[in-house]
Amino acid sequence: MINGGFAYGYLHIAQNKNVEKVFAELLCSLRPTRILEIGTMHGGLTLMIRDILDNVNCRDSIIRTYDINEQEFLKPLVDERVQIITTNVFEENYSNFKNSIYKREIFEFIEEGQPTLVLCDGGCKKCEYKILSPLLKSGDVIMAHDYAPNLEYFNSHVKDKIWNWLEIQDSDIEESVKSCSLSPYFQELAQQAAWVCKIKE
Repeated sequence: MINGGFAYGYLHIAQNKNVEKVFAELLCSLRPTRILEIGTMHGGLTLMIRDILDNVNCRDSIIRTYDINEQEFLKPLVDERVQIITTNVFEENYSNFKNSIYKREIFEFIEEGQPTLVLCDGGCKKCEYKILSPLLKSGDVIMAHDYAPNLEYFNSHVKDKIWNWLEIQDSDIEESVKSCSLSPYFQELAQQAAWVCKIKE
């Protein structure tokens, strides 16, 4: 039976339990100095990623996480290395950034990372992926949750086995993958927790 997640550090994490293994391996290999997360939700994944970074000696890495809701439970559990921002940086229809200030703010944060990991897990994963992927530089990685390659694969391999939500598939991102020169990165591993994972060439 698949439910909507589990508890991590007293915070709910809306993920398959494989997510810890996925991010432990990925972060140990990638060693990002900046992580941009869209969609903090309850903060469980943010807290888990912070702990994994510390465990793999990436203590100086900075996480910046955006959500439209205030994170009253996450804030006491993290320090200044987790920047928690309560705002929607995108237009209401998710066609673009809300304004040039937000675009520059996020561009500069991504640019600072050596490399940067971008996580699309907000209100419209496929929209976030399309908007953020052009800001990546070579060596950066972009991921999105609630993923399966296609509906057929989701119904046969994911639903009631790994995760019961499908919000992004290959057809949603094929244009971005091609135009931004993105290649699979830890993809077989990432799919164990319903994530797509690509690296900028």
